[in-house]
Parts: sequence; structure tokens; C-alpha cells
Amino acid sequence: MTNAPEGLGTPSGADPGWPQLHPTTQAAYNHILWNGGLSKSEVAKKLGLSRTRMTTIARDLETAGLIGEGGREQRASTGRPADMLLAKTDLFHFLGVHLRADELVAAGIDLANNVVWERRRPVDGFDASVVGEHCRNWLGEAKASGLRVAALAICGSTERIDGAAEGVGLHAVAPEAARSEWEQEFGIPVWAEDDVVALTAFEQWPRLAEGQDSMALISIGREIGVGLVADRKIILGAHRRAGRFSHVQVASDGLWCPHGHRGCLWAESSTSSIVNGVAGVRTLAEVVDRAVAGERAAGERLARAARGIGAAAGHILNLLDPDKVILTGDSPSILDSRTKHFEEGMRTVYTVPEPPVIEVTVFDFLEWARAAAGLALYSRLAESGL
Repeated sequence: MTNAPEGLGTPSGADPGWPQLHPTTQAAYNHILWNGGLSKSEVAKKLGLSRTRMTTIARDLETAGLIGEGGREQRASTGRPADMLLAKTDLFHFLGVHLRADELVAAGIDLANNVVWERRRPVDGFDASVVGEHCRNWLGEAKASGLRVAALAICGSTERIDGAAEGVGLHAVAPEAARSEWEQEFGIPVWAEDDVVALTAFEQWPRLAEGQDSMALISIGREIGVGLVADRKIILGAHRRAGRFSHVQVASDGLWCPHGHRGCLWAESSTSSIVNGVAGVRTLAEVVDRAVAGERAAGERLARAARGIGAAAGHILNLLDPDKVILTGDSPSILDSRTKHFEEGMRTVYTVPEPPVIEVTVFDFLEWARAAAGLALYSRLAESGL
């Protein structure tokens, strides 16, 4: 990846903790970290480096305290024992904060993406001052707990934070001006990004060592978010609006959305539309319960939503041809026992004979905060070259 990770930005605040590394040195460290350790020769091969250059890089990483020697290991590729380099994963930590209208959830992770610290705080409405105060307090608590925080990411929906009033999105409560002040005060980079982008980074990060180059993530809820990865890069777009897939048509004879689109993904499959389409319910869970009890209207409405999600996945498969598509948010509830309807929808637009890799995943609110922390890790390492 490039020095500035696909539009995620490079904060200007001071960062005295994280060592300043040459981009090639940082890239070498990233490969060692992803793979759970590599020999010098393996890193050199991946990056096209000479033995002399790799020796210098290994020495610089040892001086920075980021790696240690891992002994000698027999490598099948050469038949000779190789000196292993192992990343020290407990040296730095990364803090993520996930915003909801009634609660802020924080998680701290180490360099191996393990959660080592977590907090939750209820809030009665919030703005930039409230977000800044909680981040300030949590950074203090994390430091007192022995964590060395190297970056912070604040995540929530840029469209509308879950449970907030209409029009209250991430950038209203974590604006650029406030983040700039926080960077100066905290002494670390502070990123703010849509939570679906964070979840995409969270899902892509562990797969880098496996060679996963592309992925799509669809999160179904009151709003619909789509995260995209191509060539190992998160796609944000020239105007940071990539993944706006809510109003792509998924049913030619479909329902109408408030914007006047017929059969769009939002109208067919958003939880708001599903709930509005079943009389006497207030939540998706009630619709699901009625469908389980055998109520025909509820069952048909969920089947329609499943077909819509399938068609959306089919469009993305045609467009991106990703290694994998992940379905999350309320997708598990909608698709439960409705795989047939999902596949019907997908095959209306996707006709490749080989079945794609589709995963349906449930994330709780701590994992959304962990994803935000993962974005801080991803962004910090990507600044100098993933």
C-alpha cells in the first residue's frame, strides 16, 4: 500500500511514541507482523531487497524495539535453517471509540489485534465536546493501565449515528477542527472514519498474510453501508463517497423508497423498510418472531429483503470480483433460513457458475469498537507503507 492509505489521511499532530521509519523499513515490519514472523531472506524476497539492505533494515527495527530474533527454523523452501524475525506485539497499543447516540464504547488493542482494554459509557446526547472529553479520559485511563497508545480512531456512521437525531453523523460530533485540536493535545494521530470502513479494515487486516487482495462488506441496518477493498486497498473514492450502494436497484417491480427510487436496496432490505412493511411491529426482531411463528406477511417481507441483499451482492460480485463478500449488521437475522431467497436474488444478476465466497457474520458493539481500534492500527502502519 502507499504512504497515505487510500484516502484515510495523514494526521499532522505530533506522534512522539511511534518510531519514524523509512517506508521500506515500515513495509518490512508490516510483513513480519502479518505473518507471525519471517526470516530475513523471506522479507527480502517479498520486497525485492538485497541481503545487505535487509540486514540494515533488521538492525533498524531491532533498534526501534519492534522486532526480536526468534531463533532458527527449518524452512521448506530452502532446506536450510533460517534466522527468524518476530514482531514485538505488546510494545504499542491502539484505541478505538465507536459512537452511538446513547453509548460510547472503547477498545484498546495491541499490535497483534488482541483486545487488551475496554470501556463503555452511557451518554445523554453528545457533541464534539463530549466525544473529546471521553477520549481524553480514556487515554488517561489507558496510560494508567500501562498502555502506550500510538493512535486513536473514532468511528460511527457518517450518515446518521445509530439512535441519533436526523442529520447527526460522525463528522458533526468529531469534526476536522476538533480532531486537529485533539491531535495537538493528545500527541497522537486521531482519525475519524465511517464505522463500515473500520469494519472493512478489521476484516481485511488478518487476511493480508493469506494474500486476500479484495473484499466487499455489506452492513444492513436502518441505513446500509458497503465497504470495498481492491488490490489490498480500502476504496474510499475521490470524494470519500465510495460504497454508497443503498439505492442501487435490486428489484424491477420493487417497493418505493422516500427518495423516489423503485426497488432499490434500501426499499427492499433496510430494517426501516422491513419494519414499515409489516403492520403492528416496531423492530426487526418482532418481524423475525412473527415469521418464525408462521405469519405469512412477515415471512414474505423477510424473503423479499433476502432477495434484495442477494441482488446487491451479485452486483458487487460483477463489479469487483472480490475474494469474498461479508454480510453483517442485521443480515444474519434477515437471512436466517432464507439462503434460498438470497441465492435467488444473487443469481438474477450474477451468472458465473463457480459459487462465490459469502460469509454472514455477527458483530457486537465491542467488536465495532475493536474495529475502530483496528482502523487506528491499520492507518498507523499504512502511513509509512503497507
